[in-house]
Amino acid sequence: MKERIARIAQRWFLSDEPLFLAFCTHRVVENREMKCIARVGRGVIEFNPLLCFHTSDKELEERLRVEVIRILLKHPYDRQPDGCSTTARALGSNCVITDNYRLHFFEMVKPVDFELPSQKHYEFYARSIQQLLPKGEQGQAGESDADSDLAANWQQDELMAAQVDQVINNVKSWGSMPGHLVDQIIASTKARVDYRKILAGFRASILSEKRKLTRMRPNRRFGFDAMGSRYDFCTHMLIGVDCSGSITKTDLRNFYSTINRFFKYGIKQIDVVQFDVKLGEVQTLVKASENVKVTGRGGTLFQPFIDFVAKHPEYDGALIYTDGYAPPPKVPATIRTPLCWVLRSERELKEHESWMRQSGRVCVVENT
Repeated sequence: MKERIARIAQRWFLSDEPLFLAFCTHRVVENREMKCIARVGRGVIEFNPLLCFHTSDKELEERLRVEVIRILLKHPYDRQPDGCSTTARALGSNCVITDNYRLHFFEMVKPVDFELPSQKHYEFYARSIQQLLPKGEQGQAGESDADSDLAANWQQDELMAAQVDQVINNVKSWGSMPGHLVDQIIASTKARVDYRKILAGFRASILSEKRKLTRMRPNRRFGFDAMGSRYDFCTHMLIGVDCSGSITKTDLRNFYSTINRFFKYGIKQIDVVQFDVKLGEVQTLVKASENVKVTGRGGTLFQPFIDFVAKHPEYDGALIYTDGYAPPPKVPATIRTPLCWVLRSERELKEHESWMRQSGRVCVVENT
């Protein structure tokens, strides 16, 4: 069986540089106990010779090709979605691959099999499938043996992820790999924007304090000129929420929950205003709500919100949650309130980051 795999690797050496280079980063090991034909993880490509025996050379090559593509996408080593079973992670990875790569000799699940949209990211598919899986006796989602085995060795491994990144950066020709799949692989090597750091830095930059005198014994040297004092936070923040038809209630719940976590400390008051092509009423945000009442649901214009911020300099900072699909606003040169744009996905960040960074910080808060 190892001879068959070696011949496949030799063909890749001549025609598919990325597959061959990624294949060479792993050891090939026989495993008769696993329930799937082939799998990757922990620096090893495993195969079950008993299950491989009746497969044709073309099917075996395609199965190995899928596992090596999984390595290039770094699903076994990076971006492990929290709260997802091994089955959900395996099926989510399969959805990403079948959505971008046509299989000829065996079948794998597709997004449509779960009534999910195409061209979504790995974490989205894994979490969505996790919600669809039946619950077992222990409260864990039920798992099929083969799918569970497929991702059994997947774990966060920064060393392997860095090694795969190096392979991707060294590839000179992508051979038979489809262009949209190549784009995903290359995009995975770029550093992701950590919204936690962006929001924490934004919060720190807008915190303001008010000095209060306190009663204490006067200083002997300076008398009443050196009274005691304490500093209380008095930060007022404004949040603009895009409520156009493209923003779902799930998006809004996730955003409000994130804001509630990050701005619990040091913020005296958070005002929220929903907008589409016009502004709604200003409301004070008390806590993250499970049932978000949404108004508007039309198109999107940022200018009314930016004009509102410019007219109310009492706010120490303003967040704008949106998908970014609207004409860029004209930000007055006189505006002093720091702005932070919050988007829903890396794709939206790519499209709108250039013009948004001209007026403030930008980050992504994806649904969890």
